[in-house]
Amino acid sequence: MHTKRDFMMKAFFLRSVSWLRLVRRLPHLRNFVRLLWRLVRDRRVPVYLKGMLGLMILYVLSPFDLIPESVALMFGLIDDFAIVMAGVNWFLRLAPRHVVDAHLKTLAPDFQRSFQQWRRDQQPSGQAGGAG
Repeated sequence: MHTKRDFMMKAFFLRSVSWLRLVRRLPHLRNFVRLLWRLVRDRRVPVYLKGMLGLMILYVLSPFDLIPESVALMFGLIDDFAIVMAGVNWFLRLAPRHVVDAHLKTLAPDFQRSFQQWRRDQQPSGQAGGAG
């Protein structure tokens, strides 16, 4: 029998790995990188978020891994990919929405639609538009 705690843990896990949904948007990779680059260069984005991206890049480039490539090449690469996707997901979720929106408006309309859909996917189920 599943308890409420089990359900909450599962819900937390599913929301935290929502970066998998980003994989579906890989055709927009060029615009995605542009958006990230613009956000990193924007002074309105907090320094700690930029630092988080920097640490993520250092982890991927460092010789130390949770699962070394020398032990299991495929799983070692998946580990790095998961770190990158989770870091980018958190960066975009925590960056000031108005700043992201300002930069998003300068990119292709199909990317804007895809990004907005990704944002909607991030909302916990049952959360209505403007809770107050």
